[in-house]
Amino acid sequence: MKKISRRSFLAVCGAMAATAALTACGGSSASTAGTAASGSTSGSTAGSAASGEVFELKLSTTQTDTSMIYQGLQAAADKVAEDTDGHVKVTIYPSSQLGGEEDMIDQALQGMGIAVLTDAGRLSSYVNDIGIMNMAYIVDNYEDGMKLMATDTFKGWDADLANNGICGLCYNYYDGARSFMGHKPYKTPADLKGAVIRTPGADPYVESISAMGATPYNIAWSEVYNGIQTKSIDGCEVQYTSAVSSKIYEVCEYVSKTEHINLFNMVICGQAWFDKLPAEYQEVMKKDFNDCAYNNAQDIIAAQADMEKTLTDNGMTIVEVDKDIFREAVKPAYEKLGWTELREQLYKEAGVEA
Repeated sequence: MKKISRRSFLAVCGAMAATAALTACGGSSASTAGTAASGSTSGSTAGSAASGEVFELKLSTTQTDTSMIYQGLQAAADKVAEDTDGHVKVTIYPSSQLGGEEDMIDQALQGMGIAVLTDAGRLSSYVNDIGIMNMAYIVDNYEDGMKLMATDTFKGWDADLANNGICGLCYNYYDGARSFMGHKPYKTPADLKGAVIRTPGADPYVESISAMGATPYNIAWSEVYNGIQTKSIDGCEVQYTSAVSSKIYEVCEYVSKTEHINLFNMVICGQAWFDKLPAEYQEVMKKDFNDCAYNNAQDIIAAQADMEKTLTDNGMTIVEVDKDIFREAVKPAYEKLGWTELREQLYKEAGVEA
């Protein structure tokens, strides 16, 4: 499969950012590329950057301030401040300091200066089909995920989110691939039968994990360590970044390396707040968040081997599995959620092999 180059990716992101800033989230610009791509504009009341007003945005995340994604978010905040001469101030609030994701999204929808690092599963409450991005085996790697995000279908979801009051600053932060971790190895879906596995409560996660044989159970991530330790749950499905930072190796013996969900994270804010920005600041925010998210993703991808070594050095056993068996098992979940044809459509648009 042909890989997307960083230069090509950044070019796509720049075009998408300008288009989204001008159409989905309002604003205007002399960019002919943006105008051609949009076909229409929503009309914005955004003022001029020359006014000198400072626009403040509080960015909420469940990630700790020691996580790699936090570093990527801070890089974006710093770049936005630099490129707007300090007139857009983004402050990161880690570890859910401001509150839960759903509450923060509600506040953003009310027009407050709130942004949230979230995922497609939660955004599916507003635009159902975007939830497919959190389905098991929708893509096998970051680059293929980026190809799906460059499709007209995905751009349509971005516009639909804007119509629901949500402005996507970027969709391409990445936290790695999720695998099963627990007291036992899970080499096949049959091994997961009866196993109570923690997963987020959104339908894409729940249906994917159910189809692969486990019993999904939604509790806060902060409760997972104790749950596995006391055996009130059998395990979890999680990416290496969170497994290492939470020291999950202290309570789990095995990593069953299914790598079933490649976890993309998305930074959203309220359209009403975004529309207040001058058009040039809108473009800066889109571009800087996309670029920093991409760079941060490359760092996380490069760190996977070291993080796996941390897990094994602390006593965990890596269990290699036949992923094709799990891919086959999850197909009914796509059918149940009405996404079988949608998946094929996305693959065709993106040039991604099924």
